[in-house]
Amino acid sequence: MTEPDPLARPGTTPTPRRRHPAFAGPRDEIDVPPLDHIAPDLDPPWSKEDTDTPDRTAAYQHPEGHRVGLRVQSRGLAIQTWITAGPDLPPIPDGTDIERAEAQAANDARLQPGRTWHTVLATRTSKALAADLGVLVRDHLILALTTKPKHVGATTTDKPRLYAAMEGPAP
Repeated sequence: MTEPDPLARPGTTPTPRRRHPAFAGPRDEIDVPPLDHIAPDLDPPWSKEDTDTPDRTAAYQHPEGHRVGLRVQSRGLAIQTWITAGPDLPPIPDGTDIERAEAQAANDARLQPGRTWHTVLATRTSKALAADLGVLVRDHLILALTTKPKHVGATTTDKPRLYAAMEGPAP
């Protein structure tokens, strides 16, 4: 038998390491009140629909076929909002060439039938979530039906930061 070397390291059992991707940060979660409590009340002719998950989603319907939807994203870090235009554009009125051209330009500038416009409300930066969500829906989403903005953005200290996504076809 050979004598153990006094300078050799003792044998160890390796422990498995859990590896996380370098981009994985802490998993934050924000407690967002149920969406049916903070969802805005829209003026008629908008009507709120019943959903299967009223604490996580809300939907509104307009008689002309327009739809607005709200959804709390996972972990409550954001509320996704979208509006889908109804199936019909306003008709081009009979009149002078200038009036018809202006009506056509107004139709071209609006959200086209069946298309969707998305925005996101970051819940982490919002101080008054219900009020901020109401401003987003009334002043940004519904406005996109008549004048679709290139983007929606507001960065001030007392207002939330709003992000807009690209226009796309309705799901």
